Amino acid sequence: MTYFRRTTWPFSQAVSGLNAAATNLDVIGNNIANSATYGFKSGSVSFADMFAGSQVGLGVKVAGITQNFNGGTTTNTNRAMDIAISQNGFFRMQDADGGIFYTRNGQFIMDANRNITNMQGLSLTGYPAAGSPPTIQQGADPVPLSIPEGMMNAKASTSGNMVANLKSTHKPPAVTPFDPNKTDSFNYVNTITTYDTLGNAHNINAYFVKTAD
Repeated sequence: MTYFRRTTWPFSQAVSGLNAAATNLDVIGNNIANSATYGFKSGSVSFADMFAGSQVGLGVKVAGITQNFNGGTTTNTNRAMDIAISQNGFFRMQDADGGIFYTRNGQFIMDANRNITNMQGLSLTGYPAAGSPPTIQQGADPVPLSIPEGMMNAKASTSGNMVANLKSTHKPPAVTPFDPNKTDSFNYVNTITTYDTLGNAHNINAYFVKTAD
């Protein structure tokens, strides 16, 4: 009687390749999904043989996923609190429980207590400075940063920009005369946010009314 031993090598090799390819697609998809995320660092997958030193074709595995920490393109956001790191380094963030996190995303805001935080509510930390001129204290620990009252004087808006694309096929509104409370009395509305000398935001609405074809 002749016996045959069934082997699962071909199946295992195929599964290992599919798993590695799936991981690679996950990383690529994550890179694409975050292509417009400030401070995001893309990842890349490294592959390796399943058995080191073995012949070709015995399986593949994911050796690791590495992140690219090269500096990205900096853009002007027209936001006074935004910061960018052009070379090496991270922003050191701290949560309410004292947990420490690091990020390259420099989008910051000032909360109600005048603390500098990111969009997730984590506080930006830095070394305290004292004296005139201010110098960093030797051996000081990083602390959450805040902006004291009156340090940054508000500046009222003096000008604004508006971009609009008006369709020539639109008809004059059916409701006359123009009334900002009646949407049927105008064709378009565009809002510009302005600021007064106290730093308070005010919205200015520009209404467009087609008068004739």
